[in-house]
Amino acid sequence: MTGRGMTGRAHAADVMNRAAPEHHTLDAEIERIRREARRRFGSFVLDVANPGSHFRNKECRPLDNRVFEQAGGLGLMGFSLPPEIGGEGRDKLAWGVVVEEVARLSRDPGFAVLLDISVEITELILSSGTPELIETYVPDLVAGRRFGVQGAYESRDPYDYHSTARLEGDVWVLNGAKRFLAGARFADLFVLFLRDEASNDMLAFLVEKDDPGVTPVHMDTMGMHTMGLGQVILHDVRLPAARLVWRADALSELNTYARIRRTMSACGVLGALDGVIENCVNALDPRKRGGRRVLEYLNVERSVGEMRMLLQSARASVYRALDGTRSPDRDPYFDEYATVAKHHASECALRVGQLVMSLQGGEAYMSAFPWERFMRDILGLISGQGSQEMLLLQLGQRTIVDLEGKRVREEAAERAVSKLADGWWALHAAAHGGGEEYADAVAAVVSAAGLDTSDTFDAFEPAARGAVAALLERAHALVAAVRAGRPPEALPQGPEGLFEGRLARLAAGAWGLLACGVANETGLLARLLEPCTVREAAEDLLPPALAEGLLEALVAASVVRRDGEGRYVADEGLERVLIGGPRASAFTARLRRALDGGARLRDGKPVAGRESLTGCGGEAAALADVLVNSLLGRLEGLPELLDRPGAQVGCAAGDGGRSAVELARHIPFVPVLALEPEPVTLGTAGGDGEIRIRVDDGTGRTAAGFAARDFKEAGGFKEADRLALAWLPASGLPDPEQLRAAVGTATEALLPGGWLVLPCPLPPKRPLGAAAARLDLALAGGRTPADGEVEGALTAAGLGHVRTAWDDTALGVRLIAARRPA
Repeated sequence: MTGRGMTGRAHAADVMNRAAPEHHTLDAEIERIRREARRRFGSFVLDVANPGSHFRNKECRPLDNRVFEQAGGLGLMGFSLPPEIGGEGRDKLAWGVVVEEVARLSRDPGFAVLLDISVEITELILSSGTPELIETYVPDLVAGRRFGVQGAYESRDPYDYHSTARLEGDVWVLNGAKRFLAGARFADLFVLFLRDEASNDMLAFLVEKDDPGVTPVHMDTMGMHTMGLGQVILHDVRLPAARLVWRADALSELNTYARIRRTMSACGVLGALDGVIENCVNALDPRKRGGRRVLEYLNVERSVGEMRMLLQSARASVYRALDGTRSPDRDPYFDEYATVAKHHASECALRVGQLVMSLQGGEAYMSAFPWERFMRDILGLISGQGSQEMLLLQLGQRTIVDLEGKRVREEAAERAVSKLADGWWALHAAAHGGGEEYADAVAAVVSAAGLDTSDTFDAFEPAARGAVAALLERAHALVAAVRAGRPPEALPQGPEGLFEGRLARLAAGAWGLLACGVANETGLLARLLEPCTVREAAEDLLPPALAEGLLEALVAASVVRRDGEGRYVADEGLERVLIGGPRASAFTARLRRALDGGARLRDGKPVAGRESLTGCGGEAAALADVLVNSLLGRLEGLPELLDRPGAQVGCAAGDGGRSAVELARHIPFVPVLALEPEPVTLGTAGGDGEIRIRVDDGTGRTAAGFAARDFKEAGGFKEADRLALAWLPASGLPDPEQLRAAVGTATEALLPGGWLVLPCPLPPKRPLGAAAARLDLALAGGRTPADGEVEGALTAAGLGHVRTAWDDTALGVRLIAARRPA
């Protein structure tokens, strides 16, 4: 081999940095734009905009409008505007970098902000789509011959604005006032947002400064003296209908404007930050204290380093927001990153101002130096486009709505799959050939499904029953073939065209559940976390024709959708059950339980173990996770009991050790005593946890890999077990008497203050879903306790704090907890 080969020495950078040679970072792109901005506009800012800025600020004189006309002549005003109106069509990232660089070079931090305001007013007019407005105003705005600003702020909700518009014939009459408008003192036109008196909708109008009844008023402010801050008073301003920029939903347009303005305000803050840091270091450079340069003192180096950190962290958030403006998937009305960028940049600017003031000493308080002006002006930039508290409020509201929406989507997606199971059980119940063992549960499902009174089913009972039986035969043959590793080339014939009415809907749901179960077991469903073509989805998993049939069945069941390019992608609410983890195990267990339960009902097979009971087997991991990460702190005193020497966790699931393993994995340093109907071998499944198996044949043993001792004990829990926690799935107890007995035995084994937790079935509220869940559980050898039965048994055993500690309708489980008095 040449070069370093297998034995040549490599540098860490060669190993860690494996980017493609042609890859260019966002920083590199931004630096190129910065250089372009300095080359094209630097001289204009330094030679035209800056001279006189100190005294304009001192005298509170706004910028001269002619500055913007010169900016227009250089192409600065049209830099990011569309080419069809004379602009260059550059994106918002590039424009944001230009705004930052102009702010850095400028002695007047408001200048860059005003440039952007007029540019975005131009965009507001363009977005109206009104040719008359565009032709009349846009050319002058692009050229800088006119300057426009926006006015919405009234310190109240938009639908409670005092500023109103009233339609009289074909003329709009405007009244009210808009405060805190940047550039109000010298602007030629305003885009103002007002409330429609008739509809209470928000409308937007284009108002000229010379319209009768329009009065711009100067506003005294702490800083930003050259920005021409002011308010606009409207008194019976009469405008033609052509001046209405948006006839409806102007609030959405305002939100879009605010999203961009926040980012651009942050860009102005970045430039001001960069400039003040550079000026601060330059001012400190010649100073000496104690014979040493001030810049050589560690505390000064540390302060300068903090300022640089603040600048770069602010840049990171602002550039992330700017880069997001180029994505077609961004929210057009609320950009979380823009809000974060504006808030973070403002907070960084305040801290930099404090550091500069501390480094500059007495000079920092003198108006002859730029430091105190920076502090005053930066506060003005902070207050624009939403106060810091308002930004946090909006972020909080958005976060809550997003998280609640995510939870609703997840629960809805899982419930949608559960509803497919209704049809699955209804068809199996309808095709059931008789037998006394599950007769009541089967009859309840048939009744809840409406098949006992269905005209469709009764009128064609022999044919319908035969068609249902044949459909289920094909379904179970498919499951068996897939599990045997011999999947068919194509999906068997489904229920399309075989049935009518209610039976057709139930059959469609059953087929959807079949497709969901097979797709989940084969890994096809998890592959759809990302959009896939049929070929991509089927690769190395299934024959393409079979995969396509399953995908189409999943689309029909609303479990999967097609994107704009025709690719298949899973419902986003299913992500948490497809990415792996405890929730995915529970989802898989429920699907498998339905498929296997249907087969048992058809074939009359005996129940195999307790792994399919509610709260056991595949659901154990999810419930153990809930116990530790959601309930541990809510079960009073339990964390302290688990730390007590000799304390144990008792598990009476009897599901082959699966629940015990999950409890040991989630509570790894407390021994778990598992009651099992027969000896089991667990290997090292429980990780670091110690698991003791107590069997009912008189022998006890410790599973290999967990401890060195053997235990020879029999029966249930005993008082000497010193249980801090007892885990007792209620669905495995066949009748109320055995439930009371099991609760009593577990209570005696609890330490004072110990907790008994019972996973219990939580049937759906819909009648068919509840009946199907009971049949499902009956086939697994369990039952659903009656309302109040578990709570009554706990109270009768002398336990207190009896309550439903947690429930999950999508999972179909609730955890009832009770505490032994201390």
